[in-house]
This record gives sequence, structure tokens and C-alpha cells, in this order.
Amino acid sequence: MRIRSRIAVVGGVPVMVAAVIAVAGGLLLARSERVYESAVLAGSVYRDVLAATAARIDYLQVAPADRASRADRFESMSDSAAAELRQLDKAGSANTHRAEVERATAVLARYVDQMRSFIQVTAANDSAVADMGLHASTLMALTDRARERQHAANVDSLGSLTEADRRLRDSRDVVDSAHELREAMLDLQRAEAQHVAALGFGVGLFGSGRPLTLADFHIAIDRLIGTADRLQSALDRTDPLVDRYPAKQSAARYAATVDGLQAAVAELRAAQAERDAALSRFETAAQAVAGPGGDDAERPAISSPLGERMLAEQVIRTLPVVRALVLTGTLNRQPDVTFLSSMLPSLRAPLDGLYRVQARAAAAQQALEAAQRAGAEAASAIEALTARILMVKATGYTAIQDEVVQLIAYAIQANDTEQETQNVAVVALRLGRRAADAVAVRDAEEADRIVADAGALLETVRGLPMSPLLQDEVLSAIRNWRDSLRRTAEGLRRLNQLLITMDRDAGALVETARQLDETFRDEAARIGELLTRILVIGATIGLLLGGGAAAVVARSISRPVLRLQKQMTRLAEDPLAGPIDGTRRQDEFGAMARAAAFFIREIGLREQAARQAKDRADRALEDLRRTQADLIQAEKMASLGGLVAGVAHEINTPLGNALMGATHLEDRLAILARQASGGNLRRSDFAEFQETADEIARLLVLNLQQACELVQSFKQVAADQTSGEERLFLLKPYLEDLATSLSPSWRRAGHSLRVDCPETIEIDGFPGVLAQILTNLVMNSITHAYREGQRGQLLIAAAAQGADMVTLVYSDDGRGIAPADLGRVFDPFFTTRRGAGSTGLGLHIVYNLVVNRLGGKIAVDSLPDRGVRFTIRFPRRFATDNMTLVAAVPASQEQ
Repeated sequence: MRIRSRIAVVGGVPVMVAAVIAVAGGLLLARSERVYESAVLAGSVYRDVLAATAARIDYLQVAPADRASRADRFESMSDSAAAELRQLDKAGSANTHRAEVERATAVLARYVDQMRSFIQVTAANDSAVADMGLHASTLMALTDRARERQHAANVDSLGSLTEADRRLRDSRDVVDSAHELREAMLDLQRAEAQHVAALGFGVGLFGSGRPLTLADFHIAIDRLIGTADRLQSALDRTDPLVDRYPAKQSAARYAATVDGLQAAVAELRAAQAERDAALSRFETAAQAVAGPGGDDAERPAISSPLGERMLAEQVIRTLPVVRALVLTGTLNRQPDVTFLSSMLPSLRAPLDGLYRVQARAAAAQQALEAAQRAGAEAASAIEALTARILMVKATGYTAIQDEVVQLIAYAIQANDTEQETQNVAVVALRLGRRAADAVAVRDAEEADRIVADAGALLETVRGLPMSPLLQDEVLSAIRNWRDSLRRTAEGLRRLNQLLITMDRDAGALVETARQLDETFRDEAARIGELLTRILVIGATIGLLLGGGAAAVVARSISRPVLRLQKQMTRLAEDPLAGPIDGTRRQDEFGAMARAAAFFIREIGLREQAARQAKDRADRALEDLRRTQADLIQAEKMASLGGLVAGVAHEINTPLGNALMGATHLEDRLAILARQASGGNLRRSDFAEFQETADEIARLLVLNLQQACELVQSFKQVAADQTSGEERLFLLKPYLEDLATSLSPSWRRAGHSLRVDCPETIEIDGFPGVLAQILTNLVMNSITHAYREGQRGQLLIAAAAQGADMVTLVYSDDGRGIAPADLGRVFDPFFTTRRGAGSTGLGLHIVYNLVVNRLGGKIAVDSLPDRGVRFTIRFPRRFATDNMTLVAAVPASQEQ
């Protein structure tokens, strides 16, 4: 049964009872008939006013589509009450109460006008609420579209990042191949130099110390050609203008010059062997002509004229000079030396042989020099080619690295934007729920607070880096929703004021009707005791029936309303708590239950979509964090690679000096051996050789010790950096070894590095972590702290702080850090030299290693042009309990 019918039942029972009483009273007495008629009219006015009030209350509680019937009900009840008041005013029994009737008629007219205003305000509120729902749906659709667009942008950004990574690997392959080609060319040049040097020293030595063979040249040439092929292949993949870099042609040209050089060396070696044989024949012939009595007692006796023997004796004395002239190729320029030899017939043929072999050796020497010049030109072409490739590709490599960093930064920002857009949707849903609750209870103050929160949401959307057109649409939707809510709040205030006034007028009407009713009943009571009993009994029966019916109807109305209210409250706390009861009812409560179920279902679906979008955003953020960790690991390995290159360059000097000393000692030993075998060794020559040998031995020991120290320092530091194991070590020797390993870098830049540390500090921790921290700080100073050509002083100082803590201070005297950048130096990807190839991860790695691996803290102090000072405090023995010791030590600019 509908509520209207129930209310009709409540009003119909008293009417029927009153009619029975009126009929009985009319039968009993005509006078009582008029009194009872007036009483019935007053009671009808009372009931109609109550029914109109109930219709007004129902008008607020039902859905907007059902309010027209409640308004019609109110109009019918108010018209009925007005007609009854007019009838009561015309009745003769109401003459004494005409003033009360007229006052009730005026109040009823005002009550009806207020209800009409109430209906207008409620309609305006319903329109505003409908607009709010429309704008909320528009806002949800816009936020979904913004989130989908941002997600598509994130996918495009990931594709761009993948393509940039591929180009970065290709560019790195070109740079590495160019370096390998240059190294292969340098190795082949060294082999050429050793092969040529073997002409004077007897035999060439390969890198391992074994004799240089033809197979070694073939291996070196094959390496050169293979490296050129790989470089050419990498260039074909990455450079559309690959014809500018003829790597294969340059390598083939140089290989051809190496083959020509080998042929020239072989020819010169054959000429030298023939020259040595001709010298021996000449010396033997001269000694044979001189006969017995010469310098050599074992010389065979040959009978020669005395004059020839004397000339032969003179020739023998000039033999060292002749040998020297032949070896230097200047025999034909000194005819006075060979004049005596030409006078002896037996020496003319050997002398002519000397001239011939000297000419052949000179021609072979010229061919060798020409081959060397051709090889130098071909090597210079390869050097220029690799330099040009490295210059161009290294610049491109740096640009691609910058592009990758920018893409990662954009991806992080885009992910944050997507999350913020998702948060806007969630906040809008919450505001919509609060607004619905505020409208339901007619709380204008809560509506005003929601309007203020909507303004804060507007400011949040304005700060989002999204599409301007889409952002304007979202802002317009929020503003329209807020304006509708503001109009609703104003309507709620007017509604509340009208309700107060209408409740007051309704109370006055009810009270007047009640008083008239009681007055007429009192007059009827005076007619007679019998009539009084009848009226009292009838009124009692009518009131009991009307009250019972009202109670039953009120309970049938209040119970579904309370049950729906409890279910709405439970679903507001948990949208998955269960379905709403009563949706299959065909009355007003069924319509309310169906509307509430639809609202809760829509909210649940949108919250589920919001959670799924947030999960996707969280997964994308995790992927970006893993990418950042990979970049940090690459930066650490690049630092170790730079250390390897520096140590290799530094160790080349002592080893080169040792090789040069050993070669010189070998030459002196060969000279000494020839002097000893020829019987020309003198005491002074041996003393000079001994002095030279002592000096060379001292230099060999000194240089080899220096190389050994460099290798030992590098082995310890590199092992610590790569293994990351915990061990017990003395701090000062480790810092000195680290400074030695880093010396190629700071010495090449013209700086000095000093270590100031007590001898007794012992650390039980991670030496590799400490080496990585100081390596990054030193390289950061070399890269950023000094201008080109400026010399600096670097300092590593350590001191014990109590029994458990160590303070390590690193400082330089460079240009310092700008105050605006001082608080950002430990941020990832922050750098002031991104165009020069810096990635901005060095100090971020330092911060992570100090905090997470050493369990310490790091602080930085700097003034412009006054250098920078990094203070690191960490426990001697790493443990989680030491974190409280570190936290108790204050420091400026602590991160």
C-alpha cells in the first residue's frame, strides 16, 4: 500500500467516527447538530493541516520525480482546510469565535504561499543537484580521459627510451671499435719499430720477450684488418654517411706498407750480412799480405815482398777505421783511408767488393726509409680517422646519454602526473559523496566547506602538467560542480528558513484548530449529559482508532526508512558489504532503495577502476626505479674503468724506462763481448761498462719497484671495489694506496693529493665502499672544481672521534659550489655540466654508500671560490646499533 493510501486511512477513521457522532448528535438535539458541525469542521481543519504538513515532509523525503504528487496532496489538503475554515466562519455557532477563524484563515493562506516558495526553492535545488551529477560525471570522464592520455604518453616515452638505449649501445660499439683499431695500429707500429731496431741490436723482441717472427706480424695484421671490419660494420649500422670513414681501406693500406717494410728489412739484413762477409775477406787478405811479425802471432806465413808487407802493416793499422767507414756507408767519401789498400794488388779485389756491398746496403737503407715513411703516412691516416670518429661519435654518445636521462626524468614526471590525475578523481568522488550526504540532511555549512574543498581541488588541477585544453575542461567541470553546490547551499539555507517559518505557522494552525475543536466540544457538553457521554465515547473511540491506525501507518513508514538509512550508512563505510533490501517493492520505498543501490554500485565500480589505475602507476614507478639503479651501477663500473685506464697509463712510464735501460745494457754487453773477442778490451773500457751497468741496474730496480707498487695498490683497491666484502684494515695505508691508484688522474690534471691520517686507526668494514666514495669525490673535484690549466690541492684527512666513530674529511681549493645548488648536490641526475657528459649520479652514489653501506652521515660545506669540504662520519665497525651514535653527531648541511 502506498503512503498516500496509508495516510488516507489515518485521516479517514476519525472522519468516520466524527460523522457517526454528528449523526447521533443530530438525532438527539438540533442545537447539538450545529455545535457538532462546527466541531467537525474544526477537527477537519486540524486533520487537513496535519495531512498537509505530512505531505510537505514527504515532499522532501521522496525522489524528485515523485514530488509532484506530494505537492498536489498538499494543495488538496490546504484547499480543503481553507474551505472548511470558510464554512466554519459562516456557521452560526462560530460567531463567538470569528476572530480565531479569521486568524487561522490568514495563517493558512500564508502557509500555502510559503509552501509554493518552498516548492520553487526545492525545484531549484533539485536542478542544481542534477547539474552537480552531470558535472561530476563529466569530471569523471575527463579524468579518465586524462589518465588514459597520460598512460599513452608513458608508453610512447618508454618506446623512445628503448630506441635511445639502442642508439646508445650502437654508438658505444663504434667508439670501442675505434679505440681497438687505434690500439691495433699502435701495436703494429711497435712491432715495426722493434723489427727495424733488430737490424742494429741483433733480434727484435715481442711483447712477451720472445723473438719477433713473421707469424707475429701476420697476427697483428689480421687483428688490424678484423678490427677495421668490425668498425666498418658498426659504422654501416649507425652512420648514413659511412663513406666519410674508410676504415677498411685505411687498414688495408697500412697492412700493405707493413709487408713492404718487411721486404725492405729482409733486403737490408742480407746486405748487412754480405757487408760483414766482405769486411772479413778484406781483413783476412790484408793480414795474409802482412805475413809473420804482425800484430797476430798466429798469422800464416806467406812470402811477400818487403814493401808489400810494410804497406800491409799500415793497412792493418787502418782496419778499424775502414770497418767504421764501411758500417757508416762513407767509405767512398774517404779515399785517403783506402789509398794504401789500393796499392796492393792482392787487396784490390776485396776492396772493390767492399765498395759494391756498401752501395747495396745504401740502396737497401733508402728502400727501408721509404717503407717507413709510407707506413708512417698510413698510420697517420688511421690515427686521423679514429680521432675524427671518436670526436664525432663521442659527442653523439654524450648527446644520447643526455637524451636518455631526459627521457627518464620525463617518464618519472609523467608517472607523477598520472598519479595526481588519479588522486583528482578520488577526491572528486569523495566530495560528491560528502555533497550527497550534506544535501540529504540539508546541512548548508557542510556544503560551504565542500565548496571550499572544491576550490582547493581547482588549485591542485591548475598545478598539474597536463594538456591545456583538457585541463581547461576539467577546471570548467569542477567550477560548474562547485557553482551548482553553492547554489544548492543557498537553496538549503532558504529551505531551512522556510521550514522554520512553516513549522511555526503549522503549529499555530494546529493549535487554533485544536482550540476551536475543544471549544465546540465544551459547548456541546453543555447541551446535555447524554450528549456529552455520546460525544466523549465517540471521540474516545475515534481517537483510539485514529491513533492506532496512525501508529500502524507510522511504523510501516518509519521501519523501511530506518532500514534503508542503516544500509546506506553501512555501504558508505564498505561498498562491498552487501545488497540493499527492498529494491523489488513497488512503492516509494522501493524506488528509494533502487536509486540508492544504483548509486552505491556506480561508486564501487569507479573506486575499483581507480585502484586498478593506481596499481598500474605503482608498477611503472617500480620499473623506473630499477632503471635508475642500473644507471647507478653503470656509473660505478665506469669509475673503475677510468681507474684502470689511468693506472695503465701511469705504469707505462716505469716499465718503458726499465725496457730502455735493459736495451742499453744489452748493447753495452754486445760491445764488451766484441772487444773481448777481438782482444781490444781495456781496463778503462771495462770500468766504464761496470759503472754504466751499476747505474742501469739501479734504475731498473727503482722503476720496477715503482711499477710493482702501482700494481699492488691498484690490485688492492680494484679488488675491494669489485668484491664489496667486509674486512679489517688500517685506514692510513689504505688511503695512501688509494691515492697512488688515483695518481694518474690528479697528476695528469696538474693537481696534488695529500693524505693526513693517524697510523693507529683501524676499520672493520667495507674498504671497497670507502674507495668508491673517495674515487667519486676526487674525480668530482677534477671535473668540476678547477678551470682549464688551474692547479689545485686535494686533501684527505681522517681522525678518530671517540672510541667508536671516525671522521673523514675530503676538501679541495677549487671554485666551490653555488649556494643555490648546495642543497641539491646529492640529488640523482643533478649536475651543472650535463653538456660536458656528466650524468649527475656521482655524489648521489656517494650519499647512498655512506648512509646505506657505511651506516654514517655526510655533510658538505662550500663557499664560492673557497673550495668544498665533505665531512663523513661513520662507525669503525659497521652495525645497526651504531646508527644512534651517528645520529647524535650534528653537522651543517647534513643529508
